[in-house]
Amino acid sequence: MAMARMDREGYLVDWSEWDEEVAQVLARDEGIEHLTEKHWLVISFIRNYYEDFQQIPSLRKICTHTGLNTLEIYRLFPSGPVRGPCRIAGLSSLSGC
Repeated sequence: MAMARMDREGYLVDWSEWDEEVAQVLARDEGIEHLTEKHWLVISFIRNYYEDFQQIPSLRKICTHTGLNTLEIYRLFPSGPVRGPCRIAGLSSLSGC
């Protein structure tokens, strides 16, 4: 696999270059060794929401949709409950993460 192009902040330049392998690499960069089912639940919701609405969902929407509370999401994504999963989901800082 050729690694997807990243910007200076470590975000994916083109979200269409994203796949699960890229997500695993980005997760390791975030200090997450293994993406669990709960990680994927959040990541998938963020990608689908962005695809439908061209914006990042609020933390409240993420919690409501996934059934996870804020503390659980902070524990899953130590770099931040929105920034971390956005980066792993392949969204750029320009998309509002």
